[in-house]
Amino acid sequence: MTAPPPAPTRRPGATAAAGAAAALVVLGGLGLALDGDAGRLAADLGLFLLAAVAGLCCLRAARRSRARARRGWTALTVACWSWAAGQAVWTVHENLGTTASPALAAEVGFLAFPVAALVGLARLAPPGARMATPRRLLDALVIGSAIGLAAWVGGLDTLVARSGTALPDAAAALAYPIADAVLLTAAVLTVAQTRDTPLRWGLLGGAVLAMTVSDTVFAYQVAAGAYANGTVAGWGWRIAFCLLAIAGALVQRDSTPFTTAAPLPREAGRAALLLPYVPLTAAVVLAALDSLADAGPDAVEVALVVVLVLLVLARQYVTVRDNQELTRAVQEREVQLHHLAFHDPLTGLANRALFLDRLEHALERAERSGQSVSVAFLDLDGFKSVNDTLGHAAGDALLTGVATRLRGELRGSDTLARLGGDEFAVLVEQGDDATVVARRLLAALGTPIHVDGRSVEVGASIGVAGVEAGQDTSPGTRAATRAATLLHRADLAMYAVKASGKGDVAAHSPELPAGRRADPADPVARRGTLRRGRPGLPAAFAAALQRHEVHAIYQPVVDPVSGRISALEVLARWTHDGIAVPPSDFVPACAEAGLSGQLTALMLEQGCAQLAAWTAGLAHRRLRIAVNVDPTEFGDEGLPERIAGVLRRHGLSPGQLALEMTETAVNNRPGSAVDVMRRLRALGVRVALDDFGTGYSTLSRLARTPADTVKIDRSFVAHIDHDEQQRWFLRGMLDLARHLGLRTVAEGVERAGQLHELRRQGCDLVQGYFVARPATGARLTPAVLADLPVLPPHLRGIRASDQPLGAGRWFRPASEPG
Repeated sequence: MTAPPPAPTRRPGATAAAGAAAALVVLGGLGLALDGDAGRLAADLGLFLLAAVAGLCCLRAARRSRARARRGWTALTVACWSWAAGQAVWTVHENLGTTASPALAAEVGFLAFPVAALVGLARLAPPGARMATPRRLLDALVIGSAIGLAAWVGGLDTLVARSGTALPDAAAALAYPIADAVLLTAAVLTVAQTRDTPLRWGLLGGAVLAMTVSDTVFAYQVAAGAYANGTVAGWGWRIAFCLLAIAGALVQRDSTPFTTAAPLPREAGRAALLLPYVPLTAAVVLAALDSLADAGPDAVEVALVVVLVLLVLARQYVTVRDNQELTRAVQEREVQLHHLAFHDPLTGLANRALFLDRLEHALERAERSGQSVSVAFLDLDGFKSVNDTLGHAAGDALLTGVATRLRGELRGSDTLARLGGDEFAVLVEQGDDATVVARRLLAALGTPIHVDGRSVEVGASIGVAGVEAGQDTSPGTRAATRAATLLHRADLAMYAVKASGKGDVAAHSPELPAGRRADPADPVARRGTLRRGRPGLPAAFAAALQRHEVHAIYQPVVDPVSGRISALEVLARWTHDGIAVPPSDFVPACAEAGLSGQLTALMLEQGCAQLAAWTAGLAHRRLRIAVNVDPTEFGDEGLPERIAGVLRRHGLSPGQLALEMTETAVNNRPGSAVDVMRRLRALGVRVALDDFGTGYSTLSRLARTPADTVKIDRSFVAHIDHDEQQRWFLRGMLDLARHLGLRTVAEGVERAGQLHELRRQGCDLVQGYFVARPATGARLTPAVLADLPVLPPHLRGIRASDQPLGAGRWFRPASEPG
């Protein structure tokens, strides 16, 4: 049985356009076909009908819209029907020859159109900053008044005097084009500042333009005493209401609410700022020349000049207020960033950046005063089982309860920090014994913690390390290095507790074994030796570089809306004696051995070679790669030339490469780094700030860093699908990045709810195991060359969810079973 053909899709826009065109031809042609009084009556009635029908279409659009849009279409309905009412009165007056009072009522109806339409356009425009609408309205009024003054002194006053038209009649006629100029300016400024529904705004702008042309012709003809039916003025009015009717008919039910207007590009912003002052300057010059040529300004000129002065003063006041609000908003964002950079969003404790910063300062004070400094490293025992059985929300509540319990056992001078996951650290100063403090913390966790009505027992393993003479305070050693070393010793002591049965405190000493003893036949033990012992690791890594044992893998960076791969981050991987060494181990070893430059060069070479192969296969589309660079390399004056040479050798454009440096390194960069980064940006290479939000950097410092992308650290993404406070933090970071003109990439996306929230808040790109796992170039090639979305449709429009979904659906490491 043959299936019936599908029903044709309804196209309301095409139907409305066809109907409006037919009405325009019929009603306009009828006015031209008839002569004398019949033709005039047909033309007047045709205009009345078109205005009334346009009002009905706007009313239909209002009923199908919500919130601001509903009020905007309602105002346009009032505008159309007020014009129709004026036209009805005018038709009766012109064809029946009544007294002047009805004609005055018609003028009121006509002049109500631009006022109501201006309100409608303001409501239909996406909401911007608080003072955006008043500023746009004042700009429009300035331009309209300036055009009116220019028209009057440019010859309209002489024309009125020669024709003998009464000044009130001429002034009333002049009010139409001035009001329309105001309306047209508002429409142009709105179109320039929004990308929403371009067809709708094109129709509305066209309607306002047609109305402006007709009213200008009408004003000129009235001033010259030559107005008659059937001129250009009548056709412009007809076109305007036809376009309004089409715009209203295009609105569909439950249309998507407007989003906040995006900030203008720099060039467009400058043009928008200068727009009101161009006609204002021209009008003032013409008025001055006219005053010099004649005896002096007349009453109309004086009135318009006074209005312009008042409008300019009001515009300046609004500008000052807007600048004050912007300054206050930027200061609030900086305060938020400062808090985000130094505090854990879940517990409110200090984070790793603040802890290390305070530890560095404590060590510097200890070097001068000889006071003791010690660190306790605490890792919860049994936290993973709580997280797995009760869920992430319960795990977060447990961490918050632990933080409160620990904080209650410490002095105000001690620093308690959450380093990540279930790891905490305490900085103990001013002579207190860190071992005593650690046992007090351990005892505090002996009582169960109530989580969602349940009593949850959790223990801890704590390692303690103090300043060791001759090592931490050795001259020439950077405070950051000494702080990291001290924290690492406490970490080793904590692992010793874990290896000996957990739930205890151990102090670090040179004789303390780094965890359990390594058995050469036990790969897990060998991995532990690599992770915690590290003797000879820098030398082993240097040898691996020489033997080409370090290779690149790639993690896709994906557009959360389209689901397509936008870029790939190049990640280094190293396998030593059959054991995969994590980057958290070999990257510091690489820096310690002074091999960061070699590692960057290797990753750059391998990444560009792979990208060149992908680019040749894609042909029309250019992907990008991102390579991590040690901040010290930005002090190398020869870096831009070397990178340019690699790009030329592989036939790549500079825009296909991004160099990433951590935000923490912004404060520690060499003095010449800014010049090197600017040369890279001039070359076309992108510069990105990695781990954005975890380092201490002021807005002024960020503003002087020539970066175009920020990568939001995973700690600010971890709980956005169920933590309202972290959602607000994330929104502040994204808003700040947008205002600074920076592209945003979110790291650590591991659940569907996180992906949904990032897309909802307008994050440009996402990266994480849920989106795509790192993989070799060979495994990624089929998906890259297919050039199709790597996110299925339901994930590009998914609802928020707390439940973690399966990760790595599209890309799996070679070692993972498929």
